[in-house]
Amino acid sequence: MRTRLYDDIRDKISKGQFPWLLKKAVQYASIHLAFLAGRPLSGPILATLLTNYTCNYRCKMCDLPEKGEQLRKRGLKELSTSELKDALRDFADLGVSGIGFTGGEPLLRDDIFELMKYTKKLGMIAHLNTNGSLLNMERANKLLDCGTNSLNISLDGAKPETHDKIRGHKGAFHEAVNAITLVNQLRNKRQKPIKIKIVTVISEDNIDEIVDLISLSVKLGADYVDFIPEQNFKNPSISRDINSTNYSDSFFKSLDKVVEYLLKVKDVRVENSAQHLKLFKRSFKGVKSPLSCYAGYNSYGLDCFGLIYPCMPWFNWNRSVGNVRDTNLKDFWYSKKYNLTRKAIAKCKDCYLNCQFELNLLFNIIKK
Repeated sequence: MRTRLYDDIRDKISKGQFPWLLKKAVQYASIHLAFLAGRPLSGPILATLLTNYTCNYRCKMCDLPEKGEQLRKRGLKELSTSELKDALRDFADLGVSGIGFTGGEPLLRDDIFELMKYTKKLGMIAHLNTNGSLLNMERANKLLDCGTNSLNISLDGAKPETHDKIRGHKGAFHEAVNAITLVNQLRNKRQKPIKIKIVTVISEDNIDEIVDLISLSVKLGADYVDFIPEQNFKNPSISRDINSTNYSDSFFKSLDKVVEYLLKVKDVRVENSAQHLKLFKRSFKGVKSPLSCYAGYNSYGLDCFGLIYPCMPWFNWNRSVGNVRDTNLKDFWYSKKYNLTRKAIAKCKDCYLNCQFELNLLFNIIKK
């Protein structure tokens, strides 16, 4: 995430968009001061929209489809396209730089491209996270037509049997590879600047395939690869321990070699920062994060039921902090109610998930 952010900044510089850069510099400084002051002085940098909990896969590390059913049983109703556009306007009014569309599987929504196109119209970056299975020629062209800036496609193994097992879907590997190949070919043909990122959740199932995954990423034409240390999101009742699995000694030896290798990769851009990679072992050992969490000041999240969250881990832990049916996103961001919750968020040290952890590294300057 940080590498993409730096690339966006370089792109703005090359285009001479210095007012935008100045605005973001002020926002960065404001977030630092806000954390010290204990109240927001600006809007968040990035936002996440969880478009749906439904998915055509059943991944080992995810139980969002089941959580979606639980929310429906509680009587919660999903937001309409119009209501989601209202939320996107609130994000824009808060000064959010970009929206990450995720799920579930976002391409199961009929209005996903309409929402992404609207995001671009509001002047924000649009980013899509998908398993790739539904990216046929028609949808891939729509993806390019609506001006999508970047695309995440999950690939958790260099071998079909590994990825298929982790993702709980036979043929998942070939679907992901075909999707990456298709988008790469189309963007080259149509001269579209969309960036392709391969995302891999590192676990005992694939630790020995990481080198081959890098080679595969280069072959497929990916711009970035991003590695996530496996997180415990399925059972938040165990005091939200980072990891409840006991990893073997051989796994940690392999992990050391993988981190050392990733720190030297040149053929494709590893989006993880060096600081993040060096902390992977702490994550797998269940050691709390050494960083203060800035999620309450630099990120913001909304799901399809209108529930508000500070970050993706809190999505997974069902720790909603509000609902847009009670208040709009902009008002809630500056509310006394949310400000009280920020104190708990700042003390949270329970994850190493890339999207928020890399943002925390940007702001925890002293602790790097």
